Amino acid sequence: AQAWRDTALWRVALATLITLSVTIGIAVHLVPIIVGTGVTRTNAAWIASLSGVAGIVGKLVTGTLIDRFHVRWIGGATLASTAVAYPLLMVPEGGTVLIVAAILVNGYAAGTKLQLCGYLTARYAGMKNYGAIFGFMSSMVALAAGLGPVLAGLAFDLTSTYTPFLIGGTIVSLVSGALVFSLGRYPVFANPAEGTKLQ
Repeated sequence: AQAWRDTALWRVALATLITLSVTIGIAVHLVPIIVGTGVTRTNAAWIASLSGVAGIVGKLVTGTLIDRFHVRWIGGATLASTAVAYPLLMVPEGGTVLIVAAILVNGYAAGTKLQLCGYLTARYAGMKNYGAIFGFMSSMVALAAGLGPVLAGLAFDLTSTYTPFLIGGTIVSLVSGALVFSLGRYPVFANPAEGTKLQ
């Protein structure tokens, strides 16, 4: 009950829902998004594959950083970083260097988001009812997985471009980063296994 009443948990849930909606939407439509910048489909497929490599690096680097620094700084900066990447994908004939940079930044951030959600949930909700609480968080992930690709596809069908979705993604990146930045100190639990906060 303490976890459900804590606004920090709801901020994590909202950040997870909105940022993964954009992330998964872009992942599903990544090749046509890159093609829209003027790259050939063959080269777009090759460039898109870099996202997976960057995602692996993101998991390792971010995991190392949150062992040393507060997750709100690392997580907030990581989620907000895609606000730099998405505008680069809106530049027609922007050049391979800019597109690769955008894909690497996006891939890096995308690789960290589910892990950040799990870590934030554990730190701010405790472990007593972690299964139930993270089950709720996982439902946010599932909702985002269904919602994001549909919204990206709808944006393209209505405007013949992914630009509106990418603009929305830029805004969402900043909002989700701000939500994580706004988290306070880690709560102190009387018994971490029970998840009871000290008053």
